[in-house]
Amino acid sequence: MQAVIYCGGFGNRLGKITRYLPKPLIKINGKPFLHYVIENLKRFGINHIILLSYYKNKKIIKFVKEQKYLNIKLNVITEPKASGTAGSLFLAKKYLKKEFFLLNGDTYFNFNVLELKKKFYENKKKLIVAALTKSKNKRFLNLPASKKYVTKNNKINYVNGGYYYVSKKIISKIDNCFSLENEVFPKLIKKKYMSCIPFVGKKNYFIDIGVPKDLKKASSYLKKILNRKTVFLDRDGVINYDLGYVHEIKNFIWKPKIVKFIKYLNDNDFYVIIISNQSGIGRGFYSEKDVYKLHEWVNLELNILGAHIDEFKIAPYFKNSTKYSSDYNFFLRKPNPGMILEAFNKWNIFPNKSVLIGDQPSDMIVAKNAKLRHSFNVKRISISKIIQHKFFK
Repeated sequence: MQAVIYCGGFGNRLGKITRYLPKPLIKINGKPFLHYVIENLKRFGINHIILLSYYKNKKIIKFVKEQKYLNIKLNVITEPKASGTAGSLFLAKKYLKKEFFLLNGDTYFNFNVLELKKKFYENKKKLIVAALTKSKNKRFLNLPASKKYVTKNNKINYVNGGYYYVSKKIISKIDNCFSLENEVFPKLIKKKYMSCIPFVGKKNYFIDIGVPKDLKKASSYLKKILNRKTVFLDRDGVINYDLGYVHEIKNFIWKPKIVKFIKYLNDNDFYVIIISNQSGIGRGFYSEKDVYKLHEWVNLELNILGAHIDEFKIAPYFKNSTKYSSDYNFFLRKPNPGMILEAFNKWNIFPNKSVLIGDQPSDMIVAKNAKLRHSFNVKRISISKIIQHKFFK
C-alpha cells in the first residue's frame, strides 16, 4: 500500500518556529512530528510513502536520508514552485499507484486507516474523506457527509480530517488546479465521485499543529495515544486451527469470530501482537521465510476487511538445532517471556495495560512471567465472552 504526505506548506501561522524548519519536522517529545505520522502508517502495512515537498525541501530530503524505516520505501518529490495541494499531487502522478492514501504531514488523526480503504470499496467512489464532527473553527473545511450519515433532523457538515483514500483517476480533474480542497473537491462532489465518512469514536483523537495553540497540545496528545492497551494473541489454536506446524496458506484455517475480534481491537485503538512458538523452524521442517510469507498473507487477508496485526513475533527455538538453540532463542520461547518483553521495548507498552489470549498452559504461564494484567484461555472461555471483560471497554 502507498501513502502520499503533503510536506510543502510554509507554516506562516507558527511564526518564528517555521522560519528555518518545515512544519512536519517540528520536534515533539524529541522526534519530528512526521516521524509519528510515518510510524502510524507503517503499523497498518503501508510500505511506500511519497513526501510532497516545497518549503525547506532540503531538510525533508535530509530527514529521509537519516531515517531507517524497516520495510518502508520513502521518496521525496520537490516542487519547482509552490503548486498547492492539487498541483503538487499532479506533479507526482507518474509515481502514484492506482489507489493510495493521501494525508497532511502536519496532522495526526488516530483512527483505523484501513477502514477508510474498506469504505472506499463499499461506497464505490474515487475519493473518500476521513471526517470529524462539525466545528466552528473556520480553518477546517466542512464537507457534506455521505447520505447514510445524514438524517432529516441531523444535517451535519463534517470536518475534513485531512486523511483520504484516493483513486489515481482524480488526476484528470486536477490539471491547472492549485487547491485540492477548494477547486477539485467541488468537481468531485458535483459528479458524486466523493464521499465523506465520519470517524468520531472516543479513541479517534485528532491534532493539527498548524497554529501555536494546537502545537502546544501535541506533546501530551501523542503521549496519550501512544500509550495504548495491547492484546497479545497466540497463533495456532487462537487465530487458526492448530493442525500441527502450520506454515503454508493451504493449511491456515481461520477460527470463528477471530477476524471480527481483531477488527474490533483495531477500531478501538488496541495494539494487536501475535506471539507464536515455531519450533518447526528449529527442527528444519520449514524456514523463517516460510513463516514470514504466511504472516504477510494473513495481514493481507485482514487488510481486505479493514483489520491488521501490528506485529508477528516468533520463537524458532529447538534444543537440538545448530542455529536456533541459543540462550536468546530459548528466552523467546514460551513460557519464557522474551517475545513479550521485546514487544514492551519496541512499542513502549506496559504489563498493566496488556492481556494475553492463548489456548495452552504455556500461554497462561508466559502471561504470569511477563506480569500481564490478565490472561484468557480460549478452551475455557469463548472470544464472545472475553470481549465482554472490562479490559476491552
